[in-house]
Amino acid sequence: MKNILLILFIFFQSFTISQTNNFFGYVKDKINNSPISSALVEIIDQNTGRREITSTTSSGYWEIKYDLTDVKNITLPDKIIVEQNYPNPFNPSTKIRFSLNEDGLVRLKMYDILGKLIDSKEYNLSSGSYSIDWFSKGSTGVLFYTFEFKDQKIIKKMLQLEGGNGGFGALYKVSTHISYKINHANTYYKIIVSKLGYITDSLSTTNSGKYDFELVTLHHDAFVIDLHNDLLENTEGLNYDWGERHIIKHTDIPRLIDGGVDAQMFVVWINPDKSGSYYNFAKQFVSTFKEQINKNSAKIAQARNSNDIEKINKDGKIAGILCVEGGHVIENNIDKLIDLYNDGARYMTITWNNSLDWAISAADSRSKTQGLSDFGKQVIKTMDSLGMLIDVAHTGIKTIEDIIELTKNPIIDTHTGAYTLRQHTRNLTDEQLKAIAKTGGVIGVVFYPSFLVSKGKATIDSVVKHIDYIKNLIGIDYVSLGSDFDGIESTPIGLEDVSKFPDLTIALLKKGYSEVEVRKILGLNFLRVFKKVCN
Repeated sequence: MKNILLILFIFFQSFTISQTNNFFGYVKDKINNSPISSALVEIIDQNTGRREITSTTSSGYWEIKYDLTDVKNITLPDKIIVEQNYPNPFNPSTKIRFSLNEDGLVRLKMYDILGKLIDSKEYNLSSGSYSIDWFSKGSTGVLFYTFEFKDQKIIKKMLQLEGGNGGFGALYKVSTHISYKINHANTYYKIIVSKLGYITDSLSTTNSGKYDFELVTLHHDAFVIDLHNDLLENTEGLNYDWGERHIIKHTDIPRLIDGGVDAQMFVVWINPDKSGSYYNFAKQFVSTFKEQINKNSAKIAQARNSNDIEKINKDGKIAGILCVEGGHVIENNIDKLIDLYNDGARYMTITWNNSLDWAISAADSRSKTQGLSDFGKQVIKTMDSLGMLIDVAHTGIKTIEDIIELTKNPIIDTHTGAYTLRQHTRNLTDEQLKAIAKTGGVIGVVFYPSFLVSKGKATIDSVVKHIDYIKNLIGIDYVSLGSDFDGIESTPIGLEDVSKFPDLTIALLKKGYSEVEVRKILGLNFLRVFKKVCN
């Protein structure tokens, strides 16, 4: 069915002895908003597997009264439960599951047979069931894992067949426990709508705000990368530790973790008005990047290719990727470009707002008529040969045309918007969006309010509007995110810093985007391009 069903639902709970939840809403055609009759609506209790089915009326209306009085023996455990890891023995990884009866701090520790601590993790968790992966690490043999929760401590033994460089991986929430006597709000449901054998993407909804929680869970399960962040500019020369939580600026590691960010592109940007050697300043920024990575090596590591990203994420860390904004930093010297690549820089924005001897900026009045010089073409060919992404953010119209004609690789625009929605020289026209998509590249939608709206305050919905426009114009496979955090003086309402990325996922899902589409926007689209060019 071409017209995807749109579920409009209202949900409330009556706290009576009968424990009845009333679910009701409308099923409409997403294209023309007309009601869909005789659509099947199924509600599944995710905790018990219980199902209730109804169908829509001629007006598209549906209602299910979910009587909970007959639910028996659904209670929280009176203590934590730690399951034996599976498989056991294992190589290269095993899963450890545990359940909590209440919210609190969990400490996970792994010891070798001599009692030496080889890995540990701490989590502030809500009640529920969790699963965590352990990846082979160190020598083979017997290991002991412990769970500490309040005054309880549980020890289990497992056998590792081969050593490696792993440790605790990502933590996943398996389910949320229900207790109708203690906290009925913890129950959650999946609503599925089908018509003529076609099923929409499932929506999970709960009372008391748990709907949003489930969407956040999807966000943290997805691969999330932000294509453009200027934290380095705001770190250089300052006593700003990335590993500490701050109330200033937009970015630090604790807030990146809160935001579910798996990989972050950090840009080296040197103000072209700054006197002195741009290249030497850039090398100082590179040193700052590596110092911060080393200082916080337990939580972040530098990535140079997609294999690095995968390994770093498996280790439970954020992948930090070095990039360059503005070709003026190479000072018309190919060797300096190569040196920055060897430092780990994996994209270079060809220009900033300043034109170069060899490339014209979008802010330049010559943007439509002048593009790459012969040296500029040499830069592009060198980047192609190195496996370095070409970023055309800030870059002039003719320059972009010249690049597309010259390169055989996908190109990217890391932080921009749609010109049709906001007529700004930094945004891309429909023709440019189509041209970049034709290369197989991606467009990172920016969070800078001035690029999103012409007047009034920008909001999280303003970002979604640009994403939606670009997706509808060129397809879902070419849209990504490039916040420009710490390079912008103001942010959209609802996207105040990097910790707010999950709220963008919620906004996209509520807009009607499928889980597959959201995962592509959050990171898979860019990962495809990164693998093709930089591996």
